[in-house]
Amino acid sequence: MDYTYIEQLLDKYFSCETSLGEEKVLRAFFAQEDVPIRLLPYRQLFAEMTQSQAEEALGTAFDQKVLALISEQESRQPLRVKARMVTMQRRLRPLYKAAACVAVVLALGQAAQMPYSEKAAEQENIADIIKTPDIKKGENAVAKSDTAAKAAEVTVLPVAN
Repeated sequence: MDYTYIEQLLDKYFSCETSLGEEKVLRAFFAQEDVPIRLLPYRQLFAEMTQSQAEEALGTAFDQKVLALISEQESRQPLRVKARMVTMQRRLRPLYKAAACVAVVLALGQAAQMPYSEKAAEQENIADIIKTPDIKKGENAVAKSDTAAKAAEVTVLPVAN
């Protein structure tokens, strides 16, 4: 007899190209009693596959037991639904958190910027003092600028008689 079709199916099976119907044909062929000698090594493979599929399948008795347990558990404990009241404050809580984060970032940015703005104003005052024509060559320019800066800071209060 010529078993070229079965050999072609075996080649397709080992290259993972068979369909479920073709695998069913192979299982049916190797379940027969008269299998050619050159194909006997494959018989054990397909016999184990059919045996493992039969062992893995659960019967209807298992389904009935599971359904009975589920219905018994439902009859003992009725289903309880816990409803939660959602208020407007709870809905807006994420927005409050976001607003607080923005306020913190802005406050930190402002706090970091203040020392720089004070330094810039101080540098402008020093630059103005240095540009004054009071300082002449040969005099101590640093001493003059320091005294001028101190004089600018000191405020004179009127004396009451």
